[in-house]
Amino acid sequence: MRRWPAVLVLALAACTQPAGNPVAHVSTPTPSPTSSPDLPISTLSFSCRLPVYGNSADGTSAIADSFVDFPSGQVTADPKGKQGKYYDLAFDRWLPVPRQAVSPDGTRYAFVDPRQSSEIVIHTVDVATGADTVVHLRDSATGFNGEVEVFDYAPEGIYLTQGFEHIFPGVWLYNPRTRAVSKVADLEVPELSAGSGVFWFGAVNKVDSSPVASGSSAGILPDEVDRINLRTGAQALWLFRAGVAVSILGVDVLGRPLIIALVPSPKLDGKGTGEDFYQHAQSELLLGLSTTAQRSVYKGKVVETLKGAIADSHGVWLGSSQGIYHYSDASGLQKVSDHAGTPANGCF
Repeated sequence: MRRWPAVLVLALAACTQPAGNPVAHVSTPTPSPTSSPDLPISTLSFSCRLPVYGNSADGTSAIADSFVDFPSGQVTADPKGKQGKYYDLAFDRWLPVPRQAVSPDGTRYAFVDPRQSSEIVIHTVDVATGADTVVHLRDSATGFNGEVEVFDYAPEGIYLTQGFEHIFPGVWLYNPRTRAVSKVADLEVPELSAGSGVFWFGAVNKVDSSPVASGSSAGILPDEVDRINLRTGAQALWLFRAGVAVSILGVDVLGRPLIIALVPSPKLDGKGTGEDFYQHAQSELLLGLSTTAQRSVYKGKVVETLKGAIADSHGVWLGSSQGIYHYSDASGLQKVSDHAGTPANGCF
């Protein structure tokens, strides 16, 4: 399942942050206009091991792979990681791609080479043998004109999206057996494939007189979240908030969306930079219960850092630059580890 647009929205502050002045997470007992306290560490009531990937501690761009054991919170580095972004439990192996690029049974993964000419190069790799099937597709046969990425590796094929500094409309389906590719949806901002033909996407509602302008090549940010079932054609507007940037963070095991809603600074009219771009106290994590009802999960700057949601029987695991978080209906949003990183699978 794909996670682009949450990154697109949340990376906006970083894109507009002045050089040499990185955004810092501040934990303080008294919130200020530009900061909010972090959550305290909570001890989980169950035992499991969560695979996590993140930046290595040596200051390089290398990725470190680890396991976090709960409820102890002990972190164990895995030397077998090799800078993996997904832990394939079936093969006890770290793969070099995020989970949306891995087949449902974990036997294969896919990736697309950075564009070099008027073609795209798709790789499908057999996890057990390492055999790499490479296919070259000309732009004239696909309709692509930007950088192509794997949106989801589904039973019916590999869904692809494209962009360049921001996401372009459209979703394509590549069939590894026939090597055919076709456009299957013209979604405005593809956000997440939830499986079984269900896709979540963002859009800008025409009735919004003041949508959030990014001030960058990303343009106007979505103010609504929509759901479509490609198999039935059914489509529904799930959430619309005028003047607010919204995006899908992930879905829980019931298929309910976790939605991030960010309110731009009124003083800067949505044109601020870095720390000033959003009203941090109003940054909100919502659980979409239906097309007409949402539950507020948490409000605060922490929401702006959440990423990489993965749902399992325990709830939803979330990564961030300041630790690992967990959401369940029973306990709400909890911080469960100070280990910075992104979940690389569910907790087992």
